[in-house]
Amino acid sequence: MSFEMTKGLFKLDFTDQHAILGVPLDAEFNDIRKRYMKIARRLHSDTCPFEDEADKEWANQFLSKVVNPAYNKFSKESDRQEYNLLIAAISKRVAKEQPKMQVESEAAKQLASAKDWQEAYKTAVNQLADKQYESVDQALDVINQISELNMIYLLRKERMTGGVQRTEP
Repeated sequence: MSFEMTKGLFKLDFTDQHAILGVPLDAEFNDIRKRYMKIARRLHSDTCPFEDEADKEWANQFLSKVVNPAYNKFSKESDRQEYNLLIAAISKRVAKEQPKMQVESEAAKQLASAKDWQEAYKTAVNQLADKQYESVDQALDVINQISELNMIYLLRKERMTGGVQRTEP
């Protein structure tokens, strides 16, 4: 059973917990918890709506091996602080490596040039999160798309706070 996520921040050998949970990078813990509960109900073996047994097994495994660890990163204050420091470091790395970055999803391409990029980011993440776990086939693709959005968001945020000035990806 493969749970390989290969786009966006995952390209930087970083586990994008926000993308897995389908929440914006600046989400409050209560919002993260609500989102986790919704995903857990969707993927848990007792409540999973998938018809196919293989899909139900995938959902259960994904919940225990990917979603639960992602949520656990946010459940303790000290872990959240550590993760936020990692995000700050990744943000600087994204800005540095921007010339090499390739963006594939249409949502991330639009975010790269959006005027009101902060609002566009939250809207795009929420729209993707709504369909994130509707099927096994699209779950990993949506996570990758959200991670690309997160990458572009960090790039634009880094530029706003005095980071590296470069052209859009």
